[in-house]
Amino acid sequence: MGSDGNGWFFSAGKGGGGLVDYGYKGKGVTNHLLVDEEGSPIALEVTSAKGDERLQVEPLLERVSKQIKISQKETGRLPIFEADKGYDASALRVKLLRRNIYPIIAKRKMGKHPEDKKIASWIRRRRWQVERAISWLQRKFRRLVVRSERKLDYWKGFLNFSLIKYWVDRLSG
Repeated sequence: MGSDGNGWFFSAGKGGGGLVDYGYKGKGVTNHLLVDEEGSPIALEVTSAKGDERLQVEPLLERVSKQIKISQKETGRLPIFEADKGYDASALRVKLLRRNIYPIIAKRKMGKHPEDKKIASWIRRRRWQVERAISWLQRKFRRLVVRSERKLDYWKGFLNFSLIKYWVDRLSG
């Protein structure tokens, strides 16, 4: 969503497979998506539907840590990590700040402070970029809407292929 945004999308597992489990939205897996400031997908991670979203931030950032450092040197500004309230945790905010990444994460319980409401409103206005990336991937690759592969490696392969296809299309014009 910003310099480094985060979002996720849910795919139901048709009868099971690797990592398929019951989560708060039903049976399936959660695909975590990291996008750049323009809403282009740059990293994906797959976890069980009942997994903790906040634990996936560091593996996603590790995949793009070199690009973050290069961007920070070029611009001289801290990258921004924007996320919805599913990623709200003070420990995560501290970890991001230690990595020189500024966290803008909506709080689960909005306080009476006007600042909290401004941040939540701003995140909601920028959230469309993540939703657009998810929508694009699901529109181009209908196979990503419902997970029909029982083997986790095949599922991850389709996810990675969709990311590669996105960037080939974007770079080739």
